[in-house]
Amino acid sequence: MQPRQKMMWGKTMTDLIMPPNKVFRRARRWETFERLFNPMVRDEQSATLIWEPWEVPKDADYRHWWTVLDPMTSGQLYLAAGFHFVNRLGYVQCANPWGGEWEDHPEYVY
Repeated sequence: MQPRQKMMWGKTMTDLIMPPNKVFRRARRWETFERLFNPMVRDEQSATLIWEPWEVPKDADYRHWWTVLDPMTSGQLYLAAGFHFVNRLGYVQCANPWGGEWEDHPEYVY
């Protein structure tokens, strides 16, 4: 008999990338983000990952999206789970959804 899998937002917990148990004081590496979430190219011709806000489908599952942020302090861009509006440059869509609460996920360097 197989154990029951907990359902969350129409997906099994095994489908979601949950936040790490460790609290990170600095943003994690882009390579780690790629491995975990598998970002998808928006347009094959331009090979860009960044979607403009008006290009995101209205029925998009927010757990597949990350916001590209420019905090204007370090010259570095960061990715934050979900949709954010302050200091937003655009959005990145990923094949693997994030689970848990958005604030529990660390930021990633873009």
